[in-house]
Amino acid sequence: PKVTFSITVAESDEVVSRISQNRASLGICLLNRIPPELQAQVLYREYFGLFCGPHHRLFHQPQIALSELEDERAVSFQTEVEGGALEPVTRLRLRAKISTRWSGVSSNLLELRRMIVSNVGIGALPLHVARADVSQGLLRQLPPYDELPLVNIYLLTNPRRRLSDAEAALVKACNEMLQRVDLRERTYS
Repeated sequence: PKVTFSITVAESDEVVSRISQNRASLGICLLNRIPPELQAQVLYREYFGLFCGPHHRLFHQPQIALSELEDERAVSFQTEVEGGALEPVTRLRLRAKISTRWSGVSSNLLELRRMIVSNVGIGALPLHVARADVSQGLLRQLPPYDELPLVNIYLLTNPRRRLSDAEAALVKACNEMLQRVDLRERTYS
């Protein structure tokens, strides 16, 4: 009760930079490679699928073939590039033959979700994040429905950082949870 948390939302590259420069105690981020000077552990995993909003032409269609996504306008995370942290999602887009010319780009999941709901374009979201919007009729999952990309979300720390007692307790609690809870239980489907 006597601890104050300070949370900053930033792009994964910025999280890595802050942890590397000892400007933050820990970070949660996507990684395309683990920096050798830092410690990274898989915090959880999430599957990504493609979605459209209620104003999209495919939203109310009873059946959707994968071929119907070809050349569709799309929105994207900035890291959905070859060699980026979301490269598996890039391969999903290629599989669906979605347009490579993006209608919108963001590093923020909520902004990308808003663009999909507003019909700026179809886009990829973590399945567990989109589940509530699908049940409320704001999003519809599009094909493919199988062999979806699995993306790791990492807990990142700097072993050279001198932690306060509170920071050390938090990192210790996180590490104990990661040891105790199997990765399958930390995988959102």
